[in-house]
Amino acid sequence: MRGKIFLSLMVAALLLPAPCAFSKEAPERALVTFEETLKQNGFAVTPGVATVYNPLGEFCAGNLQDAVMSNSGLYLIPSVPKEAAKPGEAPVLTQKFKVRHDEAIVLIGKTPPSAKYFAFYAHIYSRFYPDKEGGLKKTDIFGTVGDAVNNATIKTAGPTPFNTPFVLILTPDQGTDAAIRAALRRAGYPEAIFNTLVLPASMLKLGHGDTADDFQITLRTARFEDPVAGTRYIESSPENLHLFRVTPGASAIAKPFPMPPLRVRGTGESEMHLMNKLAELRAGIIAANPGMYATDFLSAVACYEDYDNLQRKTWADGGTRDGFVLDAGWMMPQSNLNDVLTLADDEYLVIYGANHVATRKTTYMNVNFYATGYMEEDGPHQKWNAFLGGFFDDDLPVGSADSYLSAGDPDAHLMYMYKASRNCGNEAGCVPLSAPCERVKLDDDTILGVYFRMYLEPATKVGAATQEMLYDRIIKFSPRP
Repeated sequence: MRGKIFLSLMVAALLLPAPCAFSKEAPERALVTFEETLKQNGFAVTPGVATVYNPLGEFCAGNLQDAVMSNSGLYLIPSVPKEAAKPGEAPVLTQKFKVRHDEAIVLIGKTPPSAKYFAFYAHIYSRFYPDKEGGLKKTDIFGTVGDAVNNATIKTAGPTPFNTPFVLILTPDQGTDAAIRAALRRAGYPEAIFNTLVLPASMLKLGHGDTADDFQITLRTARFEDPVAGTRYIESSPENLHLFRVTPGASAIAKPFPMPPLRVRGTGESEMHLMNKLAELRAGIIAANPGMYATDFLSAVACYEDYDNLQRKTWADGGTRDGFVLDAGWMMPQSNLNDVLTLADDEYLVIYGANHVATRKTTYMNVNFYATGYMEEDGPHQKWNAFLGGFFDDDLPVGSADSYLSAGDPDAHLMYMYKASRNCGNEAGCVPLSAPCERVKLDDDTILGVYFRMYLEPATKVGAATQEMLYDRIIKFSPRP
């Protein structure tokens, strides 16, 4: 069957008119040629749509139980056809979709404008596991399948990975991938922009059955050079980012991709030479806050490898191998420490540690603060988190740690400190924490969590290795009785 498909694809290549040049002037023509080529060779091509996702806004509007530890910005989650649409029927779209062993999801468009980071993730959202009664129980995982396609690895046509054409093919099957690539070439798309994100059939439960795995595609971005252009890109994506489910007319013989290798974390160069410096910085910070009572809060690795969560049947919070992530306080349900962190009106936090960008262990770092709690009406297992504020590495004042270390310390530029408070006023180097909406209560009893995100070690194009990272820390300062 697969051989017949390829033979007919070759015949179509000879019979169709010359491919249109892929250019800014004829993107719609290229899309039409791509679809026609596949349809003439027995494939169903069902369009979907890119969907703008604002989890914090939806949470505040009462449409979501949880803001899922999101930032305050927008995300992009494609809505995929639930299955190949029948002639004359409108497709049913869903953000959580299933994939047959010979199907593919194809994205065609332009990458985001210049930013510190962007990536397309394939998440396994939920899976059925055997339960104690001998049946199957659906469990949400929300963890990535393998490595992401990010700004450091994506294949594009331009001199930079930003604002340039790309194609992303999500599929388990080599034959379907080859047929789609042939149709893309026929339509005038250059091979240099083709990216395949493999769904490894050997570890997934594929198909459209009730107990098959559910998947989700996510575009995550961080720190646009021009925030207005970044917002415009995401908001216009439903019109400019094209999505298709591609399904063979008859189930073909499977030719699954082998399990793709993972990018290797770590370079052998660690931040451990700064461990004593971290202790010096702590002592300097405490000395600079006389008359205050200091309480230390450690951080711990949150979701490091999502394949671990998949095996332990635990929620991965939309993680990615591109990141090295720490949490502190009470970040349900993955917190390793479960320290109850609250902040009264006259208290403040000092966040300090190694500047992971300065040590070249990450492309950017981001520290976010969340209110966290339970939905009482839904039982103790329904948690929620809501964004209260945060800062990036480029928000740090130059020399933020200098005054807390010995004068002329040669490593001072590799360290940082920053403050968080409910009452920053006009104080520089302080992130104000505030409730994003009426649904979130922020007072002396609000339980807080802190999330440290470090993305993309430049040397490896993936998240840093645990053993090479010096964990960030927190001191809570309170007035003495």
